[in-house]
Amino acid sequence: MISGIAVAAVALLVFFGFLIWGLSIKNSDKVFPNVCVSGVNIGGMQADEAAQALENSLAATHATRTLTVQLPDRKLVFDPEMANSPMDTDAMVEAAMAYGRDGGVFHAIGTYLACQKSAYLLDMEDFLQVDTEYIRELIDKTARDVARDVVQSEITMDEENAVIRIQLGYTGRSLDADELYEQVLEAYRSGDLSDITFNYDLTPYDIVDLGAYYREYCTAAQDAYYDSETKTLVEEVVGYGFDLAAANQQLALADEGSVIEIPLDVMEPEVTAEKYMETYFPDTLASLNTYYPPNTNRTTNLKLACEAINGTVLQPGEVFSFNGIVGERTADKGYKEGIIYADGGASESELGGGVCQVASTIYYCALLADFTIVERQPHMYPVTYVDYGCDATVYWGAIDFKFKNDNATPIMITAEASDSYVRVKFVGVNEHDYTVKMSSELVSTIPYEEIENLDETKPVGYRKLEQEPHTGYVYWSYKNYYDLDGNFLRKEKCDISEYDKYDAIYTVGPEEPEEPEEPEEPEEPENPDEFDPDAPVDPDDDNWNDDLFQGILDGSLFS
Repeated sequence: MISGIAVAAVALLVFFGFLIWGLSIKNSDKVFPNVCVSGVNIGGMQADEAAQALENSLAATHATRTLTVQLPDRKLVFDPEMANSPMDTDAMVEAAMAYGRDGGVFHAIGTYLACQKSAYLLDMEDFLQVDTEYIRELIDKTARDVARDVVQSEITMDEENAVIRIQLGYTGRSLDADELYEQVLEAYRSGDLSDITFNYDLTPYDIVDLGAYYREYCTAAQDAYYDSETKTLVEEVVGYGFDLAAANQQLALADEGSVIEIPLDVMEPEVTAEKYMETYFPDTLASLNTYYPPNTNRTTNLKLACEAINGTVLQPGEVFSFNGIVGERTADKGYKEGIIYADGGASESELGGGVCQVASTIYYCALLADFTIVERQPHMYPVTYVDYGCDATVYWGAIDFKFKNDNATPIMITAEASDSYVRVKFVGVNEHDYTVKMSSELVSTIPYEEIENLDETKPVGYRKLEQEPHTGYVYWSYKNYYDLDGNFLRKEKCDISEYDKYDAIYTVGPEEPEEPEEPEEPEEPENPDEFDPDAPVDPDDDNWNDDLFQGILDGSLFS
């Protein structure tokens, strides 16, 4: 019982002791421990001491110190005279003195004990006198000044100087004005005016992919060659190259906006188009130009046929086929109607008319080059663009012209139709120690006939020539061989050509009618009694039997 009373008494004393201590803390004229204002610890100070300490601190910071924001390429300086206004130190001290004393005794004791363990930073926002409009304008102006859109790099190939030129781009950048504004205000609130480092928001330009340009421009040298499908001589290709690893390193170290030049190593091909022609086709084996008169359709046909043949290369032993190379002459290919010879000497219009001149010109060159003629037919009638006996006709699906390359090396045929001439040339390696000239000889003629076609509707005596006549011919062509000094060696028959005649065809009217002849009177026989075996027999003549008998006797009946 006594011990219980004693414990209660002690507890009561402790309680009153805490109560008295709490009241003393709450009513104390000093700031709670470790209360900081604007970075100054004024804990345990009386009001006048705290005010003096704050004034000294503010004089050394807000009133005199400049806040600097360090951007990547410039500084943003906030002048204290423009950014700050004097702070109310009395209000700050009053707030510090009131901290922890706004509640009951035990609240004051708890706050006091907490301050002993850790500092309390008094919120300066209510006491901060900063010109926020000035700060915002300065930050926004800076944001506009530094803003830049991204600029991509430009790469060009200077083929003339064999240089890849790279104009590096620029990184796009922007300043986050809102974020920087908050950081500046926080510096003033905390009283920490240390330099602020602030970076831009960056948008990098695309990385230059030199590998793609290496693949595009860095190629091995390619020799000139003949493409048998297109029948063209493919030009040589100059090779280029550069050190990709070294170029990438140079690019990585370069500043944005700078210009980098990467020289290309030039690799020349061993065989150029000119050298190819000099090697495989150095000599003209044969050539001929044949004239054609102006005619739009016929000229078109000649040009199309020449274009199909031009550049054709025949390997040793290969046979040239006119129809095989030129193909069918169709409207889809651009061929026009042209005049051809028809049976009987008439002229008809047909697609591709006129291409025989190209075949004849090639035939003549094949003769001059002394190649074997595999297939050839002369025209139905003589032509004017080559010598008689030296022409060749062609007709799709029926008549072809062919010759064989007898050389041990390839030959190329060039053909063009321009300025009223079909020009054909055989080029290759001259393997002959002689030249050939052509001649022809008239062997015989085929006379024409005159054919008359009666037209009953024409007047009597009408006669009009409908087709001019031409004599037909038979020609032998000859190869005349000469040595390289021009001396005649020999003459050989080449081929025989027969050209049909043109008959003269007339349209005639009916002939004059013949006048009827007057009947002649029978002559009296000198001897009326003489028997005439040719005289008509009259059965009623009583003397007939006697005359017959008498004729048998004297033999006059059988004379």
